[in-house]
Amino acid sequence: MDDLDYQLLALLRTDGRRSVSDLAKDLNAARATVRSRMERLIESGEILGFTAILRDDWRDLPIRAVTLVEVAGRNTEPVTKMLSAMTEVRAIHSTNGKWDLVLDIATRDLSAFDEALNRIRLIEGIANTETNLLLNTRKSPVGAANHFTDLRA
Repeated sequence: MDDLDYQLLALLRTDGRRSVSDLAKDLNAARATVRSRMERLIESGEILGFTAILRDDWRDLPIRAVTLVEVAGRNTEPVTKMLSAMTEVRAIHSTNGKWDLVLDIATRDLSAFDEALNRIRLIEGIANTETNLLLNTRKSPVGAANHFTDLRA
């Protein structure tokens, strides 16, 4: 990968729906060049896919938590699939040590959080959980919320 590839990836991370023409203009490159770079990045596995970002994915929901999950046996894939379907679960990370998964959870209020946590605990294959509410964010990615300002309407 070269600088053009990295610049292209940065633009696609900000808005994966941008047209090839717009990307080419911002990169000062030909449309054919951008199209072929995108195809190569997809074929090589560097770009795994494109996804929709939902309103709740970027909204700064007031109740945030980290939940540590112990998976029983070899149930990681089915458990991950069930967790992925929950809109309250923003991210799922695999880890080492006592816990198998680390979840980033966000909800609008404590009642919704309690409901989400209960649904998580009822998923077949989850042996144990430990949850910590996040009280205050002392550092976060610079400008992370600014990428989606046009979606706030």
